Amino acid sequence: MIVLKKTKLFDTKPCTLKVSISQGILEKDEDKIIDSNQIFNDKLAKKEGLKYISVDDSSGIDKEELCSLSVEIKFNDIQYFRSNEEQKFSMKYDLEGIKTIPMLLTPQEKQCREIYKQGLINQACLVCNYNYERLKEEIFNAEDNPKMFWYQLTFSLLTYLSLKVLLDEAKKADTRLFIPLLRLHLTDKDDASPEEVFMRSFSYVLSHLLNEYHRFSSQGICLKQLDFFKKRNSLSSLYSTIPKIFKFDNYTPKLDKLAIIVVSSRECDRKSTNTYQIKNMIGEVICLDHQKNTSNAIRLYNQGTFSKNYDTEEIYKNPDVLTNKVTELYNKGYRHFLYIAKSPYSNYLNITGEDRELFFMSPDIIKTLKIGKGDIHIYPIFFDKYYVVKLQNIKAASLYIQDTSELRGLVNDKADASQRSLVFFNLFNGITVGNKNDRSYNGVISYTTLLNIYNDIEHEKTIYAGLINDTELKKDILNYLTLFHFSRYEAASSMINLKLDPYQNLIGDNSVGALSMSKHSNKNIDFNSLAFLTEVRRYLYDKLEKEEQE
Repeated sequence: MIVLKKTKLFDTKPCTLKVSISQGILEKDEDKIIDSNQIFNDKLAKKEGLKYISVDDSSGIDKEELCSLSVEIKFNDIQYFRSNEEQKFSMKYDLEGIKTIPMLLTPQEKQCREIYKQGLINQACLVCNYNYERLKEEIFNAEDNPKMFWYQLTFSLLTYLSLKVLLDEAKKADTRLFIPLLRLHLTDKDDASPEEVFMRSFSYVLSHLLNEYHRFSSQGICLKQLDFFKKRNSLSSLYSTIPKIFKFDNYTPKLDKLAIIVVSSRECDRKSTNTYQIKNMIGEVICLDHQKNTSNAIRLYNQGTFSKNYDTEEIYKNPDVLTNKVTELYNKGYRHFLYIAKSPYSNYLNITGEDRELFFMSPDIIKTLKIGKGDIHIYPIFFDKYYVVKLQNIKAASLYIQDTSELRGLVNDKADASQRSLVFFNLFNGITVGNKNDRSYNGVISYTTLLNIYNDIEHEKTIYAGLINDTELKKDILNYLTLFHFSRYEAASSMINLKLDPYQNLIGDNSVGALSMSKHSNKNIDFNSLAFLTEVRRYLYDKLEKEEQE
């Protein structure tokens, strides 16, 4: 029995504050404004723009403010504690039948050559090297050098086509290869040279494209202050795409198969004269299978990635790459699908006004996915992250909350009670973020589903049975989802922890969509290399099909 000495740790009454944006956000150079066709400065990427935002309790007007807004802020007092319920499991890699060909992306430098000679020279290995000194002096020597774009385009295209030719031969033999790509870096990630920033970004684009059929992983390692732990953790993360088998001590699932589909998109073309856009839709599929030969073992594996370009009308109504993937899995016996989607430009759930189409959660898409599949169950899910303070030492590294009655009051759409979102699952990973001397907080990921949106009674019953009501199905689904978080843990350790955000490859500032963006030779244009290579792949497939028909 647990006794809570304090029902609340702090005052939860709302307070009125002023949020202001300073004039520093504006570009002062008239020539830059004309050339770039925008009035904001170019230092707004990621967290850099936060310095122009201030929050205080003043009521006056400051001449340095561009604009200000009065807001009401309220903090929720949510307390986590450990219960007596505990689940234990073991995890191992499923290496049976997996053929491997390692790959090295390295600058032409003495220390890098020594590493290759010591560890890889006697192994079958793909090596891709580049003259970093020439790149630094002649191409990546200035932000406005047009050679930079053309080098990136040429390098990306030739590398992708070369690997595709080699790997397609393995595909013809029905062999799914494991290709761990190790990148050697001469500069730190936080202060990386421009050419190494490109190599890192491109490796993620390459990984997404080749993971469609093969198992391709990428990890960089900085040669500065290289120690045993950094080396071990870097090499361990390369195995993230290898199938894993989880075995429980005190739990036997009843759900045979579960597919997790994660979808996102990134704009890659538009017309300035109207609202027409082309977007690159990307996603991946993770499958969990209950092993028939053992009652308490679950095999988890990455079934593959996908990407395709669509216009804005088609992508939110009938994206065939998604429907084809669901049909493929359905034909393999999968009936339960966790469908996790989030626009990379939308950080908060808003199901009113202009966002009523719900992006990839729209009724049109859900209806399309279910055509001809009477017994399919699709669970639409949003996720978000927030942070909590750990006030005492908790021995358990990972905690979860699946009691919907404790969570349902947190995210209700009060403006329209008939259409609302509902938090059904929270995961706490116990890992402290930041320096303990100046800050200490822990991450929580929160899962939300949608109610009363689709005007489909059977679909509502599916959501309640699988995510909300206290059922064996819900227990299996949430346990499988938790295993997915554990499967993405990358550090080399005898005790694994759950990965707080297993979706970072597809959604967020470090997603493959974000990393694929670079400046065109015309600096007013952003170039999406993933969308470009997706189109290259489509052309190659269309040409191959035409040749086979002839």
